[in-house]
Amino acid sequence: MTALKNAARRVLHSMGGLAMLRKRSREHSRVLMFHSFNEGDQTKLDSICAEITKTCQPVSLNNIVEAARGHATLPDFAVTVTIDDAYRSYLTWGHPVFLRHKIPVTVFAVAGFSDGRLWLWPDQIEFALENTNRTSVHAEVQPGNILDLDLSTPASRSAATSQLNEALKLVPDEARLAFIANLESLTGVSIPPYPPANRAAMTWDQLRAIAADGVEIGCHTETHPILSRVASPEKLEREIRGAKEFLESRLWLPVNHFCYPNGRAIDIGPAAAEMVRKAGYISATTTTWGMNPVPADPWAIKRLPFSGDTSPEYAAELLAGLHLPDNVAPG
Repeated sequence: MTALKNAARRVLHSMGGLAMLRKRSREHSRVLMFHSFNEGDQTKLDSICAEITKTCQPVSLNNIVEAARGHATLPDFAVTVTIDDAYRSYLTWGHPVFLRHKIPVTVFAVAGFSDGRLWLWPDQIEFALENTNRTSVHAEVQPGNILDLDLSTPASRSAATSQLNEALKLVPDEARLAFIANLESLTGVSIPPYPPANRAAMTWDQLRAIAADGVEIGCHTETHPILSRVASPEKLEREIRGAKEFLESRLWLPVNHFCYPNGRAIDIGPAAAEMVRKAGYISATTTTWGMNPVPADPWAIKRLPFSGDTSPEYAAELLAGLHLPDNVAPG
C-alpha cells in the first residue's frame, strides 16, 4: 500500500496532477494555520514558503475578509498565513522566513499569555506529565469522569497528554480550571509561574516589532478557554471584548481579527459567535478544515493545518486541495 501511495504521489507531483487539482479551487482562498516553530524547521519552512509563492498569490487576511464580505476581489489561488498563540518561537524561527518570502502573516495573541500573567493550560499539562516521577495517574476531569493515564514511557506520556487535553476541552470551564489548579497534587510537579523558553510568548515589544514589519496582530482571547464551555456572560465578554481592548491598549494598534481557541463548531457556541460580532471584530478564524469561497462568512473562516515540520510534498498537496476531509468540498 505504501508503494502504491508513493507512486501516486510521484504522478501527482511530476505529471501535472497537482496543477489540475489547484484549478478546481482557484477562486477559493487558502488560510494556513501554524502554531509553534523549532530551530530544525527552517529548511522545510523555507521550502513551504517557496511552494506558496510559486503556486499561489500571497495576500493579507484583510484582503480575504474584504472579499468574503463581497467588497473586493481576490487573485486566483489567494493565500495567507495565520499563527495561533503568538509563541516566541515564531519570532525566532518563523518570522524571518515568512518575511524573506514576503508572505503576509496574522499572529493571534492570547492577551494574558502575552502579558506574562499565565501560560497556556495545554502546555501546563504537557509540562506536568513530562516531568512527573509517577508512572500512572488517575485523573478526575470532573466528578465521575476519571481517566487512568499510563505514564510509563515517553510515548505513553505523549498519548496521555493528548487524551487529557481532549477530555478537558469537553468539560465546563470551571471544571477545567479546577483540574489545572490541582495539577501539582495529581502529578507531584510544581508548575512554575512562567513557561519554559520553548513555550514562552512574545512580549509586547516583540509583538510591536513584528507589527512594524507588517504582521497583523489578532486576538486569541484573554486566557485561551474553550468558549462554548464558558457559562458566565461576564467572563465571555472579558475573553472576547475585554481581550481586544487590552491588546489594543498594549499594542497601540487596532485589533480587527479574532481566532477561536480550538476552533471547532462544538468549541465555539452561539453566545461566543454573537459576542465576537458585537465586540467589533471584522473576522474570526476557525479550525474547520477547508478553503474559503467568495463570498463567505467572515466570522467562520476555514483553514488548512500546517506546521514548520510539514513536508514540502504534503504542503504542496494541501495547497492544491488534496487531503480535505471526506465529502468536504473546497468551499
